[in-house]
Amino acid sequence: MATYYIDLTNGQDKNDGLSPEQARKSYTDLQLLPGDRVLFCRGNFTRKKLVTTAHVSYGAYGEGELPTFCGSVDVSDAQYWQETEQKNIWKCTEKFRGDVGNIIFNTNECTASFHWTKQELCSQGDFYSTPVNAEQSAQKDIPAELYLYSVGNPAHIYSHIEVAPYGDRIMVPLSDGMTFEDIRIINSGVHGMAGTGSNITVRRCVFENIGGCPWNSNLKIRFGNAFEIWHRGNDILIEDCYFKNIYDSCVTHQGPGKDTSPTVNFICRNCTFDTYGMAAFEYRDKLPIRSEFVHNTCLNAGCGFAMLGEILPRSSEIWPQPMGHHIFLWRIDEPSDGGCLTISDNVFGPAPVGAAIYSIISPQAEAQITLRNNKYTKNDTLLNRFGGINFTDLADYQAQTNNDIGSTYM
Repeated sequence: MATYYIDLTNGQDKNDGLSPEQARKSYTDLQLLPGDRVLFCRGNFTRKKLVTTAHVSYGAYGEGELPTFCGSVDVSDAQYWQETEQKNIWKCTEKFRGDVGNIIFNTNECTASFHWTKQELCSQGDFYSTPVNAEQSAQKDIPAELYLYSVGNPAHIYSHIEVAPYGDRIMVPLSDGMTFEDIRIINSGVHGMAGTGSNITVRRCVFENIGGCPWNSNLKIRFGNAFEIWHRGNDILIEDCYFKNIYDSCVTHQGPGKDTSPTVNFICRNCTFDTYGMAAFEYRDKLPIRSEFVHNTCLNAGCGFAMLGEILPRSSEIWPQPMGHHIFLWRIDEPSDGGCLTISDNVFGPAPVGAAIYSIISPQAEAQITLRNNKYTKNDTLLNRFGGINFTDLADYQAQTNNDIGSTYM
């Protein structure tokens, strides 16, 4: 088992990479073996995805900021913007790989509002890109055009402009036996980490400004998750991570069809989730086995760029039901053999357009969920939905469901 040190800025590929003093600049040509580690120098910043290999660990070394993998394109210079014949509509001269999901202004501000047609652009920060179709976006030979409403050249209005397109779709591909520690993933038009695999650990990682690309133009639905396990995934640990400005869900397991199995030992703990459009934790299709969502802080569900330009409730597959919850459970029509999901000791902050916990799964699957010792923010509109009932009062919810014992308001 070897440890390789990678300095994407100052490394030299003539080096062997086996010590910080002999750091390499590139890593994709390494013949990695199971158990190897690849460590990136803190302070590194790259506009490329993290190329991964099964059964290999990825992390950081040195001092300073987390090594950052960024999916966006910098178009801050005035030369990138050309005013069209339509007043205040500016066309970006840069071409992008697939649709644009989000624009980040100034210092990490997700205030741009996506629209489905160019004719809808009418306010500062409104944007539209072509094509607005996930299947077309996957064809990298179709460049996207970006239009932005601005009262002047956008480069003069904003100090910095980052455009997050469809690009590679996944910034960090997942497969079996991977560990990620102290890595920062930002500005992806679709997903942060995603894939199929077991024995995956994600620790002290940061996910920011993820998602927003169109998924279905007919239903006007966009998508993008920070961490997604598709179909199969056992022994997953996500701990001490930070999620901010996620279009859909921060953490999710999903995947319809006969090949989808319930995850076993899917643990999410000690994380902070802040500002997301769908959920901090989304579970669908199969209820997990021996899995936990514990000691997490969940803030501002149904907030951020996911809601800009939307007439609430936000467009989704369950519309007109509300969207923007801390915990979202759906598409689970039956219990799992041995199913067990524990949701405990979490802080549920504001969810102004949704609920702390929103369940629309079968009663038999709900019976496999244990809730306890959570702290809630009062929500007189919708606190929780459980057992097919909308609750606005914690005591009423506890009495009728006989669940969440020990939980209180903050």
